[in-house]
Amino acid sequence: MNGGQTRHWVRVTRSFITDGMILVVAFMAGTLIRLGPEWAKDGYDFFQMLTLSVEEYWPGMILGGLFFPSAVYVCGLYAPKSFHRGILPRFLLLSVCLVLTFWILAALFYLNFSTRIGRGVMLLSILIGSLLVLLHHLNSTLFRRSFRQRCAILNLPQLEGFSRKEIERFLGPELNFCGFILEKNVAFHFKPLDDLPVLGTIEQLESIVNSNEITRVLCNSEDLADPRFYRKFCNLRYSGVEVVSLIQHCEESHQHVPINLVTPEWLLTASSMPHRFYIRKVKRAFDVAVSLGFLFFLWPFILLAAFGVLITSGRPIFYRQERVGHFGRKFTVMKFRTMKNDAEKDGAKWSSAKGDSRVTLLGGIMRKYRVDEIPQLINILRGEMSFVGPRPERPEFVDLLNDELDLNPERLMVQPGLTGWAQVSYPYGASVEDAERKLEYDLYYMKNMSLFLDVFILLDTIRTVLSGGAKAEDALRHNRYLLAALRPVRDTPLSPEGLE
Repeated sequence: MNGGQTRHWVRVTRSFITDGMILVVAFMAGTLIRLGPEWAKDGYDFFQMLTLSVEEYWPGMILGGLFFPSAVYVCGLYAPKSFHRGILPRFLLLSVCLVLTFWILAALFYLNFSTRIGRGVMLLSILIGSLLVLLHHLNSTLFRRSFRQRCAILNLPQLEGFSRKEIERFLGPELNFCGFILEKNVAFHFKPLDDLPVLGTIEQLESIVNSNEITRVLCNSEDLADPRFYRKFCNLRYSGVEVVSLIQHCEESHQHVPINLVTPEWLLTASSMPHRFYIRKVKRAFDVAVSLGFLFFLWPFILLAAFGVLITSGRPIFYRQERVGHFGRKFTVMKFRTMKNDAEKDGAKWSSAKGDSRVTLLGGIMRKYRVDEIPQLINILRGEMSFVGPRPERPEFVDLLNDELDLNPERLMVQPGLTGWAQVSYPYGASVEDAERKLEYDLYYMKNMSLFLDVFILLDTIRTVLSGGAKAEDALRHNRYLLAALRPVRDTPLSPEGLE
């Protein structure tokens, strides 16, 4: 993953690979225990037997090693919040993923008898894999629950009036809020709710951090760049304490970028983060391979959807619409028609997930499960779209959003996508406000795009389709009020009296 990736995705990738390797090891162990004695009689040593086990069952090992962690991800068991829920429900979901994995293996390989997995090997692999997976997730759960960074908030008087619960919800489950560190003239008048502690003033920063065992300090980007604090922050970082800006915290903990915290420096840094090689070469190869794969597996649904549109609302089956793509280039997308033929007789309108009278009954079902988007695989093969990226908008709405949202043109800097981080993270939008929320997720993706993130977004898309649409997190809805209060409040440096 590239250097701009947040620790969240590093952890997810590490857990994903670990679960996949556990399944591979389980198959190897099951094969050696079941067939090892017979191979030993033939004079094979351990490494020869290991090679034979791989040669014998490599299709099952690869499929199991990919399918199981994918199922775990779709169930949301790599998300930070999942580690702070009940252990029993977590283990039940893991058991479902394991059973589904071995059922898929049995179903597929018994259809192709030449590559079938023997019942003895399968049973032993299930037992070994289940034990190792449960131990891995038990260890991860206990570690994530016990390890919480002690966090102090630096110089954010805007948080006066917010409760501890609201602040801790914003910080996330992995941070333990210890209190505020303020400038001296601010601390005197600061009256937080719930008796939230003021640990001291900025001039005492290092001693406060040491005495309270603080491991993370959260502050505004303006304070992070303030020359008066530069040496103090450097000393903390060299001693192992993280000094993190609000916008960086939102990226790491909530995987979105609040627009009111974006600065020109952030945009410049974000534009340099993704690897050019991935964007220009690997991403295109990924798009073509995935699109062809989906067309191969989804052709029965394509025919069924086309027939359904034809018999329920007549022709045309497909709906063509002009959209704005990379660097403002216009192109035509093709979708299954989900609205009545005269849906836009009064002009272009925002479409909504609920209560849109223009949508047909079948069209509503197709929208809910994203079936209407399948024909856009052709746009991807043409190179007009990518599989993952910001959704392309109609020219009328692009002009409107560009007038309302200063950062909206940033979305046009990358190839638009069939699915995207905004689509799997935020519900169907039908207003400028919804577009602003989705832009926050698009900006996050644009900074952190990589092959791994694209794969995870595809898995999130599967979860979204199976659940019938993305749902906004309650925590993020509540955080919206807090983030609005954190809009930068000063355009000029503070007076030096604050450090007296």
